Amino acid sequence: MDINDIAAKAAAKIDAARDAKVNAVKDAAASSVELQEAQQLVAAADQKYAKDYQAALRAGWTESDLRGFGLETPGRKAGGRPRGKRTTRETSPATTGSEQ
Repeated sequence: MDINDIAAKAAAKIDAARDAKVNAVKDAAASSVELQEAQQLVAAADQKYAKDYQAALRAGWTESDLRGFGLETPGRKAGGRPRGKRTTRETSPATTGSEQ
């Protein structure tokens, strides 16, 4: 085996490894796009369902009636940033050098 054969085999091995890495990231990127599109479709379907559910309530159906048909109450999502636990800040009295 001469040096050119060894170099060609090494280059082919490096190219194959690089191609595998590139294909892996391409697949991950494609899956990410699919996921984002599916999430957008689900969000749109959730909004439409909530709107149609409210229309059914306005048409005279009760939540109990709709549950009887197998329809679940649309989930309510909190808008904006979730609130943390509210606490009042306690301030300690200032310490002075005259305390014993």
